[in-house]
Amino acid sequence: MAKKQEDILFKDVAEEEVGVLLKRINIKSKKKKLNPTEIRFIDAKILIADIIIELDNLILIIEFQSTAVDSDDKDRFLAYFSMVNFKKNTKKDIKLVVISTVEESKKIIHIIKDTIKFTFDIYSLMDEDGDIIINNIETKIRNNKKITDEELIDLSLVPLMNSKNTQEQQIEKSVNLILSIDLEKNKVKNLVKSIAYLLADKFLEDGDKKTAICDALGGKMSAIYDYGQRQKEEGIREGIKEGIEEGKKEGKKETNKKMALYMMKKGESDEEIQKETELSLEEIQEIRKNI
Repeated sequence: MAKKQEDILFKDVAEEEVGVLLKRINIKSKKKKLNPTEIRFIDAKILIADIIIELDNLILIIEFQSTAVDSDDKDRFLAYFSMVNFKKNTKKDIKLVVISTVEESKKIIHIIKDTIKFTFDIYSLMDEDGDIIINNIETKIRNNKKITDEELIDLSLVPLMNSKNTQEQQIEKSVNLILSIDLEKNKVKNLVKSIAYLLADKFLEDGDKKTAICDALGGKMSAIYDYGQRQKEEGIREGIKEGIEEGKKEGKKETNKKMALYMMKKGESDEEIQKETELSLEEIQEIRKNI
């Protein structure tokens, strides 16, 4: 896992953002301190907890799982529990929740050598329809309607939900939408990108596609352009925003327009946009008129 880049995303996540995620999995607390670097990074090679949040009287570990929990997973979760307890040195209870795409919601009791008992919860998303969420977001974008914070959290969790598509396809669809939405007005903007990054990093096979997606979510201008080009080359087009069309012939021009729009919202000058996109100043100014 690309720890440094992921932590850059997570470091800006505010308590109110975490609150929306906690509401989604039915957990309440006034305090919501996210601890991505202090105690989440447990072992450089294999033991890396997905998310750790310090609540009022609880430290919450959240793990995303796309396969059924087996004995190795249970031992790994117990290691998280033990190391968090050791590193944090706190009297607070520690709770682990597995957000799963393949198992029903339930409580798991893991017993080791008849003496050590470890309990954790599975929160299921297997009956949630990710395709409906994707379609709803696309419809709202086309009709220029407000997307709620709760809907954005669901969008980031789409790869863990039921779908007619593969998990890889759902990750791409979710990321496409997240990158196309102006998140600046949404209080969960940092958390949504962080979760999307984490799921892409965790579930996509290593390669150029994974690197492109993670870099684009990390905010690199050139990576956003490269990822747009990759979508065109693979024939992936969702028509998410006005000016983004299917087809290879106009793919590069439309990807450049998307990148130009993104850079405008980030406050980049016309000259900088021209360098990155190869659009003419007239085309750039025309895009500005329609914002």
